[in-house]
Amino acid sequence: MTKRRNWRIYIIGFFITLFALTAFMPVTSYAAAGYIRVFIDGKNLEFDVPPIIQNDRTLAPFRKIGEALGAEVKWDQDTKTVTAYKQGTTLLLKIGDDTAYVNQSPVKLDMPPIIKDNRTLVPIRFFSEAFDAAVMWDNATRSVLISTDGKQSKYIMGYYYSESYTDFLNNLDKMSSTAVKWYTLDEYGDLTDNDNVRYINVPNGYENVLKLSKENGLEVYMLVFESNSERLEKVLATPQSRARLINQMVTVVEREGFDGINIDFEFIKAADKENFNEFIKSLYSVLKTHGKSLNLSLPVKTEKNDWWPAYDYATLGANCDFVVLMAYDKNPGTPGPQSGVDWVEEVVDYAIARIPAEKVVLGIGNYGYDWAQGRRRGSVIPENNGAT
Repeated sequence: MTKRRNWRIYIIGFFITLFALTAFMPVTSYAAAGYIRVFIDGKNLEFDVPPIIQNDRTLAPFRKIGEALGAEVKWDQDTKTVTAYKQGTTLLLKIGDDTAYVNQSPVKLDMPPIIKDNRTLVPIRFFSEAFDAAVMWDNATRSVLISTDGKQSKYIMGYYYSESYTDFLNNLDKMSSTAVKWYTLDEYGDLTDNDNVRYINVPNGYENVLKLSKENGLEVYMLVFESNSERLEKVLATPQSRARLINQMVTVVEREGFDGINIDFEFIKAADKENFNEFIKSLYSVLKTHGKSLNLSLPVKTEKNDWWPAYDYATLGANCDFVVLMAYDKNPGTPGPQSGVDWVEEVVDYAIARIPAEKVVLGIGNYGYDWAQGRRRGSVIPENNGAT
């Protein structure tokens, strides 16, 4: 592959995000002695109320910092609360309160937010690092240097099926998040967590999965799966049926404390393309108002072959936080690679021509098929047995 791309790799339920390391531009001398400057990716931020140092912590107006980091920011005058949201991370701080919340998990602050000259000032380091930015202090120039891609990071998301508890425990320390495939649609197009035919249900003791995830700082996504074209046609058909399902999903998200939703709707009919677009637009908008995120699992296409015309990449990519390309199972019926390199490159090229590369997750199946005498006998998955 000759092109360099900002990809996130997904391997059998694992998302791995690799960000390129970048360096700050050198900072030279500045005139105003005592004035604190803030640079984000080398750009000097200008404030109407200057940053200050209090209790050995640097504070700056939250809106300017938040927007420069690409976060959506909101101020609630009644509760004196700051809320910032970016790509699945929701940050909440309250004036005078030394406890902040990152995705509803409490974090102790050395210095709480304050109000100065009618501006809300927040701790720069905590605020920035909550959104995975790297922060440095240059004492010689009294400058805060923030890099949104200044450190290498890895993001691993595990798929949790109904009977995955042992695997979950074995990989808990390796994951950043998990998507729980416990939900699907019933014959009426309503949300259900009890489909025993397809083994899609909420397992006994599921509360412990959520508890352990939160205690270990993992985001948890509610995965809603459906592959029955008729059921999907029914639920996507009208604004009323779409709104009903959205309300059902949001109710569960709020009740269980999920960080967002993964939609895995497969085999949608071509005629339902616009209805699916409208469903995703509405769902994304509603989730945003609740401070939640949305990601989509999508079947793949190339410039040569559009096998799935119902999936409008440009529209869907614009109305979610990221997409997962299911770039596997290319040849399930005949012997051959399930994720050939050339084919995967074509899949990715098609996607990033329509969706920002930073929103694209590449799905790679960690399996193969066992073929004997021209017939597929079963699946083969890697196993660490000491010999491999």
